[in-house]
Amino acid sequence: MNFADITLFMMNMVSKTMQREINDFIENVKKKKMSYSKSAMSKARAKISPELFKELNYGLIQDIYEDKEEIKLYRGFRIFGVDGSRLELPNMTIPKDKKQSDDIKEIYGQVSDHNGKYAVMPRVSIMYDLENNIVVDGILSSLHTSERFMAIEHLEQLIKLNKETKEEYKDLGIYDRGYPSTGFIAYHYKNSIDFLMRVNKKSFGAVQEFIRSKNSDKIIEIEVTRSILSNMSKETHHPKIKQLKSELKAGDKIRVRAIKVTLENGNIEVLLTSLLSQDIYKTEIFKEFYFKRWGVEISYDILKNIFDIENFTGLTQIAINQDFFAIILTNNICSLVMSDVMEEKVSLYNNTKKRKYLYQLNRNFSIGCMKDKLISMFMKNARIEKIYQLIEDEIISNLVPIKPNRSFPRKKRSSTKFPIAKKDGF
Repeated sequence: MNFADITLFMMNMVSKTMQREINDFIENVKKKKMSYSKSAMSKARAKISPELFKELNYGLIQDIYEDKEEIKLYRGFRIFGVDGSRLELPNMTIPKDKKQSDDIKEIYGQVSDHNGKYAVMPRVSIMYDLENNIVVDGILSSLHTSERFMAIEHLEQLIKLNKETKEEYKDLGIYDRGYPSTGFIAYHYKNSIDFLMRVNKKSFGAVQEFIRSKNSDKIIEIEVTRSILSNMSKETHHPKIKQLKSELKAGDKIRVRAIKVTLENGNIEVLLTSLLSQDIYKTEIFKEFYFKRWGVEISYDILKNIFDIENFTGLTQIAINQDFFAIILTNNICSLVMSDVMEEKVSLYNNTKKRKYLYQLNRNFSIGCMKDKLISMFMKNARIEKIYQLIEDEIISNLVPIKPNRSFPRKKRSSTKFPIAKKDGF
């Protein structure tokens, strides 16, 4: 198989045994009679940099945002949810892989349980476009990398993207309470990126004072202290935060807007935002604004439980990174297809006749039916329209009803992951 074949193979939601996947790819995609071993695949893929998939995803995102008429905005903003998580790598204590096991532990970090057993668990972070359902940027890093550090890496990528995109947008980042800091807020102001952050009630003196007050929406001032400036010099902080130290001085005050939001259970949360105009941005919009962030959780659910992003196909750092970035790219392409079908075909389906329920995509099935077909569209002489129609027809024939007022307690997933030697054979 050539370079293009190997690239498409890695984008094809590989989850079964490697040899089974190779055989299916040759039969279903290439449609040729040939043999290709998993050892040949291993040698071939070792020559492909994971950066290929990052750059392909970057180009895809750039193309998407250059068509402003097709981009969904929320109250005039592109809204991005940023959040981190952890992935579990395959158990690497197999004797023959001992050297490799030690290397991976050193690269990504590990956690131990009470029995002394370890798991290699890199930290992952994504920046997710909450209205357009695409992962704009993904990072796989050491367990010891802070989520705030990775968030700034995402924002730097967004700044680069904005410079290279013909269209101009207003951007707003939405963050959970692990992100707010004086430096992080100052970084947003410096780069003209608006933000909305849930804040820990004990994080800033001005926030604590606001909580004690009867105000529900107020402009407050966060004071830059000597200890804050000293903290910004720490080695763990992003270089862009360290640069801000020279632009701030003790006694400076940063104005933010603090808003109290009452949750369904009666608890009160505090949000901080750079949207200071209380006339333009009314208090009542911020609860819905913040809960848009739930889209990031849904994205992680898709990546982990549908794409099986932890079901890595190799034990080397290059294989792990290839899998990670290839899945993000494939996820985005699938999301674009599903969005297209949802807006056109599903809307038409729901409006053609009176139905007891409205219908929506079966996300798990929709993604599954794109295996083989999606990458076939990138093959030479592919009949793209016919393949796309096959995907559409299969998705539409398996819609599911939206039943109102249904809720279920969140279930914890089994601790059983994906042992490298026990992948599904079919």
